[in-house]
Amino acid sequence: MKIFFDALGCSKALVDAEKMCFLLEENSHELVSDPAEAQAIVINTCGFIKKAKEENIGAILTYAEMKKTNPRLKIVVSGCLTERYKKELLDLIPEIDGAIGVRDPLKLLETLGNNGPDGPSGLLDEGQQYKIEAIGGRRLYFSGLNYAYLKISEGCSRSCSFCAIPGIRGIQQSRTVEDIVKEAAVLSEAGVRELIIISEDTMSYGKDLYKKFSLITLLEELLKTGIPWIRLMYLYPDRELVKLAQFIASNERICNYIDMPLQHVNKSIISRMKRSGSSGDYLGLLKNIREASPGIRIRSSFITGYPGETQGDHEELMSFLREAALDRVGFFEYSDEENTSSFLEKNKVKAGVIKKRMGELAALQEIISLEKIGALEGSEMLCINDGQVIEENGIRHLLLRSEYDAPEIDGHIMVVSDSALMEKDFIRVRIKNPYNAHDLFAEVIG
Repeated sequence: MKIFFDALGCSKALVDAEKMCFLLEENSHELVSDPAEAQAIVINTCGFIKKAKEENIGAILTYAEMKKTNPRLKIVVSGCLTERYKKELLDLIPEIDGAIGVRDPLKLLETLGNNGPDGPSGLLDEGQQYKIEAIGGRRLYFSGLNYAYLKISEGCSRSCSFCAIPGIRGIQQSRTVEDIVKEAAVLSEAGVRELIIISEDTMSYGKDLYKKFSLITLLEELLKTGIPWIRLMYLYPDRELVKLAQFIASNERICNYIDMPLQHVNKSIISRMKRSGSSGDYLGLLKNIREASPGIRIRSSFITGYPGETQGDHEELMSFLREAALDRVGFFEYSDEENTSSFLEKNKVKAGVIKKRMGELAALQEIISLEKIGALEGSEMLCINDGQVIEENGIRHLLLRSEYDAPEIDGHIMVVSDSALMEKDFIRVRIKNPYNAHDLFAEVIG
């Protein structure tokens, strides 16, 4: 069967999509790049927050329109949106011929084989156990030129009040070290030069399986694969982070970079978020991390407009940003999600107020980020080639990333492009000047 696969959602969902593509091709299906050529369309979805849900439903409806001219076309939906909404989604879009959630990706084959164009038969993997190791291979169709994501666990055992993930993906299930290393070795053989470690809660890796903090043990084994760069994402701000920073400092192949979502700094809001910490706690943690690994770059993210957030709470977050001087920051408007405890909280912040606060936070951080990257002028660094080219003032520039920049969410190092550079995995550069608050111009030196 000719199948068009649309992978939507976060990096963790993209890994799932790559595994499903492997499953399809191993079972004699043909993946096509044009939906008009397909006999079936598979949409792997995200259902985390309102904006993502709206975008995903819009994509499904677009494909459903194709049935008007091709009534035999099969529409199959998988992933978080179907796991979260099950029957509602099938009722809303009757053009869907079959659906699976996130529990058993092997059911995708059954969905394609058993469901005809006469209507959906429900969620085929409903009630199944989560099978995180069900598919042994991947097709790197949604990865970068030189990087790939590696998911080390499924689900989350924390109970953050705003987060729907535990209800969608279940409690944390860590993969074994052996299974993760096996996949990393396959990625290395496929030419992956940067391994990006992801999960819902990377710091808790192994605590369910090995009953102790196991992330460093995993990293020690992954270093044996020979992949040049290893990057860590989604690190909860807990006490083991300083130990991890020390380990990063002692291993040059682990990027001197951490992604540590803090979500807020006001103690009352953090408590109502069912998290721990405060502005003072986080400033102390940042100080200890920077001392443990000098030169480390720290990325974080924050939610603005959480229920009950006052102007004073917002100003406390602004003050924290000034003092913390984080390198990269993402800001998100609070999304009121049903079946989360924050959904039941009163004193919801008005949308207009949230947007205003969001703008103020972003404007402040842009000033901080510009100061931070401006200090890099004249420094030399090794960069990885993502193979992307843009044109600026009539000159073609190749977009690179340093160890301090994660793909898709951080900045780029821009160098004048030529055919010889395109063939290189890593390129050494000298920083010239900022292009904006996130990107830098550089010259090639090796």
